[in-house]
Amino acid sequence: MKFSFIMPVWKGKYLREAIQSILNQTYHDFELVIVDDCSPEPIQSIVESMSTKNIHCRYYRNSENIGGHDLIAQWNHCLEYAQGEYIILATDDDFYEPLFLSTFNQLTYKYPQVDLFRSRLLQVNADNQILNIDSCYKEYLSQEEFTYHMLHDMKGGIPQYIFKRKTLQAHGGFVNFPKAWASDDATAIMMAEHGCVNSQEHLVRFRWSDINISSNTSDLTEKVKARILYNQWLKDNIPPINPKSEWTDFYQKNIRSYLDLYNKITLVSTIKTGSLQQKIKCYHVLYQKGINTYELLSIIYHTLI
Repeated sequence: MKFSFIMPVWKGKYLREAIQSILNQTYHDFELVIVDDCSPEPIQSIVESMSTKNIHCRYYRNSENIGGHDLIAQWNHCLEYAQGEYIILATDDDFYEPLFLSTFNQLTYKYPQVDLFRSRLLQVNADNQILNIDSCYKEYLSQEEFTYHMLHDMKGGIPQYIFKRKTLQAHGGFVNFPKAWASDDATAIMMAEHGCVNSQEHLVRFRWSDINISSNTSDLTEKVKARILYNQWLKDNIPPINPKSEWTDFYQKNIRSYLDLYNKITLVSTIKTGSLQQKIKCYHVLYQKGINTYELLSIIYHTLI
């Protein structure tokens, strides 16, 4: 088996469309593993109503809800069912263009040493209207190049990545942060040791809607905690960059030396989306985490103006 789509499912609203986009792939050496996280919605009946002939499709239902307590634990639970050489963590509200797998099948043969592949994506709204277009990056990026772009406005989302399964499992699975915020970015950087290969076409549509966890601001303090953990993870896990040339000096300045500023920028952009009451709770979290007074006052100022 070449590819495994693993799909943890809780929501049924866009599920048919998400599954159908996988079934529509022009390349067929793949399996679809659907793991119902004890959803109150009729997930099994939706799956059973769809024609999956000629596709290796398996449905499982958790005996209890996992993702509500630990979303990454649910992702890693789903990973245990995968049999493919490469895995894609599909979501229940995003979808794939028909050439997604055929494009990356060719790229895996071209770059057999690479553990991470990434599709360009389109960000769309609840009605599938385009909101944002991902930039086009060169086909192969080194880990330093990839990390630089990740920290400087590369658009991301877990369904756009293809991971070499055994390498991901050897790392212990997906990196765990509260509510999975920034877990996709950290996991991608971790998996980019041998570089990242990018498609030149938009092959994934990433949906922003009121039920999407990425756009959800109901638990902003958890998101702030995740951002703080992610910043420390970056400091602990980004490989050393030795400034020995014009380019390595550039990456040193714009990756490792940039991390504190990056943390501040992401915290400001995160907190700014909340209500005044939510913002106050976030300021308290930052104070508890020991952020220095000057930085805290600066964050307060920039999130209130």
